[in-house]
Amino acid sequence: MQKSHDSPRNEGGLSPISKVLEKAAREKVEVICIDCGDPFEAMAWGPVTARICRGCGAKREEQRAALERLAREKAEEQRYRDLVRLANVPPRWRAVTFDTLDPNIQTVAQKIARAYAHGFSKKSPSLVFYSPGNGTGKTTLGYCIVNLLLHELRVPVVARKARDIMLELRDTFTDRYQTEAGVLDKVSYVDLLFLDDVGVDPPSKWIYSTYWTLLDRRYDWELPIVITTNKPFEGRGEVLADRIGEGAASRLLGLCEGNVIDMSGEDLR
Repeated sequence: MQKSHDSPRNEGGLSPISKVLEKAAREKVEVICIDCGDPFEAMAWGPVTARICRGCGAKREEQRAALERLAREKAEEQRYRDLVRLANVPPRWRAVTFDTLDPNIQTVAQKIARAYAHGFSKKSPSLVFYSPGNGTGKTTLGYCIVNLLLHELRVPVVARKARDIMLELRDTFTDRYQTEAGVLDKVSYVDLLFLDDVGVDPPSKWIYSTYWTLLDRRYDWELPIVITTNKPFEGRGEVLADRIGEGAASRLLGLCEGNVIDMSGEDLR
């Protein structure tokens, strides 16, 4: 007896399942939109038949996009507040910007600082503002860089006086809630560290060790630092290495790659 060679496919080459789906795709049903209550036509797909009209679907999509945008804005606002808190810029320096500077004072230093800030990245070299005297604008330019990075580029930055860090570290000797490692960690790994008045503390083995630890960490992690100092790297008198140690001074020189800005001049205060 000859075996049947009948195929489950019909003459058009479609399987029964495909035929049912094709038929369903040609059928439309009237549906009441669950959002607006108006009737609309939809393809008959059984349990998965559309229940929302196109207009309401578009509105839902707009609302979803608006909520996502609002969530991103809130997250960015919170991140900005966190960055401001991290930077800890003193009130005196919060309004200092490149636009508030007298363009006729320390013009070369201003140009270098402005270019440095606008072109900043974590791979930027370090920068040293030096002058043997006070009041030449070193700290001002440092905070111009800090404020541009913080408020315009939203870069994590910490601004501290070197002496304040040393005092905070000494406090850990008697404060059981704070550790020396914890204080150093806060300033060791931030994208940019601005350290004002480096070399003002009387030298000691502890001072040398602390500066070495901080600068060596930033050297290893290739993170830039901007500093101000009244001590030169070299000369006949007291040099920076006498204040922070030979090793730390060497690390700093390697970090700044020769970017030492001499701001010698009259006291502008």
